[in-house]
Amino acid sequence: MRRIIALLVFTLCAALPASLHAATDAERIEMLEKQLEAQRRLLDSLQSELEQLKRGQPTLAVDVIPEEDRADAESELITLETEQEELQEGPQLELYGHFQIDSIYDFKRVDPTWESTLRPSTIPTTDDVFGTDGNTIISVKQTQFGMKAHTTTPLGLLHGWFEFDFFGTGTDAGDTKFNLRHAWAEIGSFGFGQTNSVFTDVSVFPNVVDWWGPSGWVFNRNAQLRYTWLAEASEFAVALEKPNGSFNSGIFGELSPEFDEDVRAKTKYPDLTAHWRQEFDFGHYQVAGVIRHLEFETPGFPESRPRGVENGWGINLTGSLNSIGNDKLKLGLVYGEGIASFMNDGGVNLAPHNNEADAVPVLGIIAYYDRYWSPRWSSSIGFSINDADVRNQQSADEFDKGVYASANLLYTPYPEFLIGTEFLYGEHKDVGGRVGEDYRVQFTVKHKLGTSF
Repeated sequence: MRRIIALLVFTLCAALPASLHAATDAERIEMLEKQLEAQRRLLDSLQSELEQLKRGQPTLAVDVIPEEDRADAESELITLETEQEELQEGPQLELYGHFQIDSIYDFKRVDPTWESTLRPSTIPTTDDVFGTDGNTIISVKQTQFGMKAHTTTPLGLLHGWFEFDFFGTGTDAGDTKFNLRHAWAEIGSFGFGQTNSVFTDVSVFPNVVDWWGPSGWVFNRNAQLRYTWLAEASEFAVALEKPNGSFNSGIFGELSPEFDEDVRAKTKYPDLTAHWRQEFDFGHYQVAGVIRHLEFETPGFPESRPRGVENGWGINLTGSLNSIGNDKLKLGLVYGEGIASFMNDGGVNLAPHNNEADAVPVLGIIAYYDRYWSPRWSSSIGFSINDADVRNQQSADEFDKGVYASANLLYTPYPEFLIGTEFLYGEHKDVGGRVGEDYRVQFTVKHKLGTSF
């Protein structure tokens, strides 16, 4: 009789999962828990009876269960436990962000559209273009909000990332408005949406509180399709990214305002980007590359001429070295032609040269040292250069070279709260050889928040 009851329990437990598909997750969890308990009782009973047999103690003649039935029961138990864990975990959502206020005193003046951050390209190279020296700016544009989520799909686990701040860009530049940073999803090795370019190494961004950061750093958040291969301490990624063309008509635009108004960049093909990253105990290195098609045309003119086509390319070498305690030395060197739109500040991809369009060569350098004096006090000091090899028919007021340098002292009384002061220096040299400089001090208060569901 006991054997019959045990077999009935086992059969019932095995049959129940097929009837669960129509139930709610809560009901399924409850029923699975009951199944698990029944399976555990059965296995405990079998184990006890086997021990009795080994010791030669008498048992009922019907107590012996075939070995294959026992194996099936154990397999079913493991399956049920796994399914229960997945159901109890379910879709996960993390909300995070921070409140931030930046109080800035600018000893010089920059383009008012970008006065809440320091971009060397916005520093005037002639006096009083944006007014007399001295200006106070108070901004909450760096306030940020984001969410990360994951859930199961028939293709595997889906990870999603959505993030924005209020530093208006594009047509909203200068305004405190919604600015999309990330809208990204990954299923396994495949990713799609908008996030940091594969050509970028975000981990070499220094511990600064200025929003824009070093001018010679490669940085672009881009819409893309990406595939990533991961190994134990390395990563290879390749992507097709949204092209970002730019063409400056140079002296021809000055001679013909009508031509300058009509000429525009054309983006015929996506950019192809890739990187290899290797992690070590002492730091990391990353080698990244980009190949792109650059083109411009003049709609409204016969055959859209003047027209021009060039190929662009770039190599970005970055890395970090661990130093004393948590200190890090962060370095980057990039060179290429027609990659200005990947740089953090300044320049154009195509420019006129000897009456033809030419991909503008660019050299970028970044060197910063992040110093952690104690668990609560830290500093970051360094510089960056973005130097374009200008073409001979560019206008005198176009960007040639940008220098960015900064040093700060930051206090973190607890991990979510930061108070800090940062000194910044910027220099802008234009094609005509004129130089403009800017000095500013920024005081920042920032508090993080977050929760998970």
